[in-house]
Amino acid sequence: MRWILALLLIAAVTPVVLADDAAEEKPKTEEAKLETLEDLLKRIEQAHKEHKDFKGGFEQTKYLPEFDDKIESSGKFVFKKPDHVRWEYEKPHKSILVVTGDTGKKWSESTGRTENFKLGDDRGLDAVVKQLFTWFKGEFTKLKDDYDVEIASRKPVTLKMTPKNKTVKQFIASIEVKFTEGEDQIDSVKIIEPAAEGDDPAYTLYKFKDTKLDSDVKDSEFEIKK
Repeated sequence: MRWILALLLIAAVTPVVLADDAAEEKPKTEEAKLETLEDLLKRIEQAHKEHKDFKGGFEQTKYLPEFDDKIESSGKFVFKKPDHVRWEYEKPHKSILVVTGDTGKKWSESTGRTENFKLGDDRGLDAVVKQLFTWFKGEFTKLKDDYDVEIASRKPVTLKMTPKNKTVKQFIASIEVKFTEGEDQIDSVKIIEPAAEGDDPAYTLYKFKDTKLDSDVKDSEFEIKK
């Protein structure tokens, strides 16, 4: 479950300068036309598709409402298009998951063993990793295939996604993806779990930091040398 939750994740801005006279002529009651969801997704997708790789760190907060407790962990990640991912926990316990295409490896400090696996053997992990690839590759228009997507906030841009699949709904109530101010990076991903009416939901929040774009990531970074 830890890995499944872990694997769930620059718009062109043209400055507009208006003369004072033009501003006075424009009716104050006129509202700017809001960007549609489809246009927003296409714009962000266009900004992301130019990047070949990126790497950085993350901070994870797991909220458990039954104990009113938060569990903190942190680590680093590396992504290289089209289908290479390294997700590594450093604190409080070390573990590594690497996916290259349809196969992967995982290592845990507790066992000291490196295990090979095929995504096809775990339908849940396979679905989540493919979702991760969709986010990291910036294919945001594809989100509408599996989720009902809405704009939760425009500044900063935040998307709220509700899964359509009944099986996925048993584990995920919604996902909130917040972008950085420049909209060329994902700032955070919040995965909210189902809860009974009136109860606080459990959630997992991933906050990304120190992200570097197009840093010429090598294939060797997707190896586990343990």
